[in-house]
Amino acid sequence: MILKNGNIFIDGKFVRSDLKITDGKIAEFCSGEGDALDCDGKYIIPGLVDIHTHGCIGYDFSFASSNEINKMRKHYLKNGITAIVPTTVALSDDDIINAVDSIKRAANNDHAGAEIIGVNLEGPYLSPKKCGAHDKNLLKAPDLEFIEKLGDFIKIVNVAPEYDNAVEFIKNFKGKTSIAHTDCDYDTALNAIRTGADHITHIFNAMNGLHHRKPGVVGAFFDSDAVAEIICDGIHISPAVLRMMFSLKPEKLAVISDSMSAAGLSDGNYKLGNLSVIVNHSVATLPDGTIAGSTMNIYEMMRKLISIGIEPEKAVYSVSAVPADSIGIGDKHGHIKINRNADIIIANKDFSIDRIFFRGNQI
Repeated sequence: MILKNGNIFIDGKFVRSDLKITDGKIAEFCSGEGDALDCDGKYIIPGLVDIHTHGCIGYDFSFASSNEINKMRKHYLKNGITAIVPTTVALSDDDIINAVDSIKRAANNDHAGAEIIGVNLEGPYLSPKKCGAHDKNLLKAPDLEFIEKLGDFIKIVNVAPEYDNAVEFIKNFKGKTSIAHTDCDYDTALNAIRTGADHITHIFNAMNGLHHRKPGVVGAFFDSDAVAEIICDGIHISPAVLRMMFSLKPEKLAVISDSMSAAGLSDGNYKLGNLSVIVNHSVATLPDGTIAGSTMNIYEMMRKLISIGIEPEKAVYSVSAVPADSIGIGDKHGHIKINRNADIIIANKDFSIDRIFFRGNQI
């Protein structure tokens, strides 16, 4: 298959070229013999990577069966998301074990939909002062021994760095550690980053705000090489602040959906872990009004960013290359390069999806 005359996203820029797919791989950027698809006026971008998503279409990764997880995987793939890191909320140790087991069993089905990269444990090592939509009764200090028993399928562990043993955990955990749901100050956050916590979970949300004398986690982000997850539904963060962030440090922003079970469905009553969530006009909140994740996927967020004035190149990079590179899977995902799996999206001029290829096959 040859995709002709497309604007291909290569190394952060759109380049007009042809792309040849052979045996499910990106073979070359030039013309050749075989079936051709004219992509004139269209964009060719990598499959998207969501490293923080709690669920969709009525299911929650914290409690979903492997069969339900595979239904979600199909939904992600239909929306251009070709790789995901299923994310749990604060749970008991037993519930964490069960959730990881279900996600792992689903991941063994290689043809069910979007590829599962591993698990993101957002809880329970979070601050009760910034618990957000997590069950405060389940929050506690980091437990490295327990996490190590879960194995290397755990890709990211979220930690509030103000816990007494947080630095020790960050130093010794072999996976990625993300600063999350924290009441900490700038110095504590920067020390955690220098210790090894190279991620920040949904920046601005569930942390102290940026103040000119108390820069907090946001200030630590700008003074470090950490990657910041950012929710771009226009609800969690004002469009004005999104424009500011993408003008200052776009290369370190990884768009995440933080989607909960209502994503892909209508308004109504749902669950996020053990907590009840009300969705009204696509805004998800706990009964007390606390915001509780999003109802959008990251493809929709990419289009949202473009609609508020973010350059398409920055928006595409933040939903593909940045999240993939940030968790060490950039050699397989998030880029259009020779010999990579042909996980690509053909988008129209308005960035609506025209068609999707997964491992070279149109879905």
